[in-house]
Amino acid sequence: MSVVMLTGASGFLGIHILGRLLEDGHRVRALVRTPAKLRKNLALLDVDPDDPRIEVVPGDMTDAAAAREAARGCDRAIHAAATFSYRRRDAERMQRENKAGTTTVLDAATEAGCTGIVHVSSTGALLRPGATLDHESPLGVILGPYTRSKVESERVARDRQEDGAPIAIVNPGGVFGPHDPYLGESDEVIRDILRGRLPTWPRGGTQWVDVRDTAHVVVAALDRPGRRYLVPGETVALPHETLRAVTGRRLPAARLPLKAMLPVLQLGYRTEWPFLPHAVEGARFIAIDARVDYSATVDELGVSGRSLAESMRDTVRWLAGAGHITPRAAGTAREP
Repeated sequence: MSVVMLTGASGFLGIHILGRLLEDGHRVRALVRTPAKLRKNLALLDVDPDDPRIEVVPGDMTDAAAAREAARGCDRAIHAAATFSYRRRDAERMQRENKAGTTTVLDAATEAGCTGIVHVSSTGALLRPGATLDHESPLGVILGPYTRSKVESERVARDRQEDGAPIAIVNPGGVFGPHDPYLGESDEVIRDILRGRLPTWPRGGTQWVDVRDTAHVVVAALDRPGRRYLVPGETVALPHETLRAVTGRRLPAARLPLKAMLPVLQLGYRTEWPFLPHAVEGARFIAIDARVDYSATVDELGVSGRSLAESMRDTVRWLAGAGHITPRAAGTAREP
């Protein structure tokens, strides 16, 4: 039974990775800033926080001493901690912490002798207009604070790969799904569409991936140092379409050019008024209109992923069950 260091264990993706690691027979040493949050969030997945296979080390990913303590004696490591936000108030911290945290954690795991290390990146680190992204794609363009932080963080991981460190890189698209303790950006978008607050959408497309499939790929990549993998998912031009199918609701929406949407988005970003959309960088991400070729992941790891409809249905049911939307907003998706 191997011991796996895991950063970001109390986060949305983190709790799903931790659950997957336990299912696969690993022990987990979780580096988390707030152990109480880990206990609370694991309950969403019916994971016992007192499971003897879980060890908690309090600390931040940028704290070298805490990272070394967490990595000591571990066989493998997963760096899943990161700040993800399109909000102005998080931009400076995101750019400062994501690169520094990646450097600190990967170096601590390498120095501890871990034989398999996974850095969780994003397709946001690979974006190029109209391109098809795959496991050989170079680092991409900068669209704003988030993509800058992901490009810079992945560059750290790639540099260490080239130096011979046993690091694999996983690039998910927009991660969504059930049991999100913080209601992150993607699940928030689904909630707002179902509430009728997002009647417009940028022209273009971007990949959405289920959090459970992402966790599966991340854990499987522990055995593939030196490789890069994109997570299976589906390119979404208008999420309202799939939500109509799974809820039976009309959910009217119009796709608009990015240029037409930017004034309102930029106003929302600058003011952070809650009644205005704010995701300027997210809209630019969609307008890039990149596609994803994850065939290497299917071929090498055997992970094919769920359908978008299945993931959306599960997410809507969870949103309703957690009280984020009304049963009426969930429509027919609430039915078994």
